[in-house]
Amino acid sequence: MRRVWWGVAGLALIGMITVLIWWLAKPLETTLERAQRTGMIRIGYAPEAPFSYRDATGTVVGEEAVVITWVMQRLGVSQLEWVQTEWADLIPGLQAGRFDLIASGMFITCERAELLAFSQPTFALSPAMLVAKTNPLGIQSFADFQRPDRRLAVMRGAREAEIAQALGIAPEQLLFVPDVQTGLAAVLAGRADALALTDISIDLLVLQAPDQVERAMPFVPPIIDGNLSIGYGAFAMRHKDAHLRTAIDQQLIGFIGSDEHYGLIAPFGFSREQLPNRSTASLLQGCENGS
Repeated sequence: MRRVWWGVAGLALIGMITVLIWWLAKPLETTLERAQRTGMIRIGYAPEAPFSYRDATGTVVGEEAVVITWVMQRLGVSQLEWVQTEWADLIPGLQAGRFDLIASGMFITCERAELLAFSQPTFALSPAMLVAKTNPLGIQSFADFQRPDRRLAVMRGAREAEIAQALGIAPEQLLFVPDVQTGLAAVLAGRADALALTDISIDLLVLQAPDQVERAMPFVPPIIDGNLSIGYGAFAMRHKDAHLRTAIDQQLIGFIGSDEHYGLIAPFGFSREQLPNRSTASLLQGCENGS
């Protein structure tokens, strides 16, 4: 009887080991596969019009929101779970697994490409500045902040902060803010002489306080390494999520710049001149990590 019991136990153990080996050898489910299986994906964003922000009903809207929704629907993912965070926490949040991708108007840069995998661009924007009404200091460029008595508000981790630092503006000249509304408040309160953001974001901020602020005009665009500093925005993912990036890119090709695409983003203030004309690969040429 004891031999029979040991025989049964041995077979059971062999069976368990076989199942364990099969399970360990089984390929891990990719982020794309999980999203398609569950019909849900988590998206990180830092609220900023016109990219991704909540409207009066609490719905996340904006250029990035409508485009990624369009893409995900065609990938069989109908539920988008929006995870709000501050701009500076987007990349750490993605790497920590708090969400699966970033859809927040993030520009493609060499530095970020070391940490992130970017989709093809969805827009192209130029930097601009928000100043007090009538622009009393006559601010027309980043160079105007070489003076030690002037202070420029920038979002921490944003492209405009990188531009200011690349142009040699001293750290003490910069007021780092967590979001656009704090930047607007800084200009209104006189704690900053200007706020640097994308041109389209500045235009939308002016609408909030048209009697108190305006867009600095004319404005001399900054030149970095001999090139005009035009920012190309894209969705961002972890490098390991190559399947997700490829699937998104396959949907974006042929869609970006189409009448259907423009019809979706025009209500958020985008013009056809702000559509991208370069690929992610071309933007990252010369980077150590050209992904």
